[in-house]
Amino acid sequence: MQRKQSVLRNYKLLNPEKKVIMYLKIEGKMSVVGSVFVNPSLIFTYLLGLAKINAITTALNNAADGGDGTVDAVNKAVIAAEKFIDNWADLVDLIANGDAVIIISSGFDASKAETTPAVINGQPILDFTPQKQAGSVLLDVKHASITVEHPTMTYIFGSNLDTLTRSGDLMYCTDVTIRLLMINGKKEIMVTGLPSGENMQCVCVITNTAGVSTYSNVIKFKVP
Repeated sequence: MQRKQSVLRNYKLLNPEKKVIMYLKIEGKMSVVGSVFVNPSLIFTYLLGLAKINAITTALNNAADGGDGTVDAVNKAVIAAEKFIDNWADLVDLIANGDAVIIISSGFDASKAETTPAVINGQPILDFTPQKQAGSVLLDVKHASITVEHPTMTYIFGSNLDTLTRSGDLMYCTDVTIRLLMINGKKEIMVTGLPSGENMQCVCVITNTAGVSTYSNVIKFKVP
């Protein structure tokens, strides 16, 4: 086990006015030239996030002026902006890898030191069987090379898992347009309700008290 720190998600407790102040500080520090959080693939997300943050201010001003702004409009703007802040917090955790100095340089606050899982040696092998029922697939994972007791399998679905990364037990997709579906289950699980006709990908990891395994192989399939 290793003692690490992570991003403190205290921003969720702030009122909208204070959220704007903190969010602008975070965006400014993360997107500044020379920041460890800057690369060409992330510039777009900072620009989009800044627009969402500014939308909170617009909604607050409209509400204060008695215009078309309402409490509901403010809440919707806050929710839209917070999706980007949550993604940025995940990114900071991934890059900082527990280093409080790097976390604080992003504009976020750092939590107290916490224990992150060890890694289980070995790779799970994932397979699937399409089902007759629309939107269904049977998943099966083998872990003969991994000696664990009472394992939990976490299956991660997405339309494109190329940017899926992990640090400790954190799983993060750096492409904010990709949506992930995570399901905890046993080594054989019937998954239903997937979008019929869509091309999907899936990987899995194994967890137990000993830690977390590496990713399995990626399977690609068209949902029945």
